[in-house]
Amino acid sequence: MTIKHLTIENFEEAFGDQLSDFVKSKIEELDFSYVELNKEERDSLFLTILKVLDAPTITRSGPHRINDWERGWGENRDEFSETQEYHSLIPKYFGKFPYVRWQQDFIKPVNKSFEYNMVKILQYWLFEKHFHDRDAVYEFGCGSGHNLMRVGDVNPEAQVYGLDWATSSQDGVQKINEAYGTNFGYHNFDFFNVDEEYILQRNSGVYTFAALEQVGDSYRDFVEYLIAQNPEICVHIEPMAEPLNPDENLIDYFSVRYFNKRNYLGGLISTLKELESCGKIEIVQLQRSSVGSMFVDGYSIIAWKAVNAK
Repeated sequence: MTIKHLTIENFEEAFGDQLSDFVKSKIEELDFSYVELNKEERDSLFLTILKVLDAPTITRSGPHRINDWERGWGENRDEFSETQEYHSLIPKYFGKFPYVRWQQDFIKPVNKSFEYNMVKILQYWLFEKHFHDRDAVYEFGCGSGHNLMRVGDVNPEAQVYGLDWATSSQDGVQKINEAYGTNFGYHNFDFFNVDEEYILQRNSGVYTFAALEQVGDSYRDFVEYLIAQNPEICVHIEPMAEPLNPDENLIDYFSVRYFNKRNYLGGLISTLKELESCGKIEIVQLQRSSVGSMFVDGYSIIAWKAVNAK
């Protein structure tokens, strides 16, 4: 068994960008060792995925899942209250499976934190690119609050806000402030019932990370809200089918089928392209990240900004 390692050059190739010294240093701090799959293991993995895709029942996203997320983020909050350790904030679905996606293929991490470490590098790259000079940054759908500190690492001067529809999320962000002396703002915000009275600061950035995936096609009101609020940049890191290639790559095909099975985010990119053609927004970045979990290539990227907003 030959152990391999993702390198700075591998990430630059995957992201299609030259990384800063800051992001490079973060890569060097983390364990990106893995092994490739042999034929038997690959066949077994494909069979496992197909059985899930063909299963008659599977949990679908939507507003009916509010209690699940209240409970989930409540578990992170309670564990963090006991440990005061950052690892207690990490959602339980990270490291749940023994395989991850990388560059339209599967690899087997040596370290259970591999997927989360990939996510950290992806966020550091995007946060530095889009939020380094923002006065305020808002994460909509912040969950346990585990992403918020990476914004602070990139831009210590920014006021950072975490918003979520689960009240346990706001409790959790407050616990983070108490434990670490941070000053993260927090607010209850429901994608399905957009609070149009919630005002964003000037010179602000907005992001969602695997949060809009839970709304299916019910994102239009949120997009219109963002256009009206006119932040400097909006970045969505979400499971989106459009950047993938399911007609030519079997692993991408698995991913898109899983999106549909779970009723994950659908059509956002097409909607934003339509708004761009109408002159309402400008898309500034659109690509896949080549980073994913066992079931989905779930971290594609679209960044945009409003133009001529009221």
